[in-house]
Amino acid sequence: MPDREIYSERFRTDRGKTFFFDVKENVNGKFVKITESIPVGGERYKRNFITVSEESLEEFITVAQKVVKAIKANKENK
Repeated sequence: MPDREIYSERFRTDRGKTFFFDVKENVNGKFVKITESIPVGGERYKRNFITVSEESLEEFITVAQKVVKAIKANKENK
């Protein structure tokens, strides 16, 4: 069974990158595919992605929130 798309969101950064958050499902279960799309000239893009399984998603978000807090704390200390 190919990946079935369940939900998708995206946003563009001020620097021109686009991030896609795609919820998908395949024979192994549900997962989130996060894609970073970077323009490299003309119609060409460099794409990097990671996948996070449904079982690991809450821990992934917890760690991401800790990283955001660390970044904010570092900005406040400068």
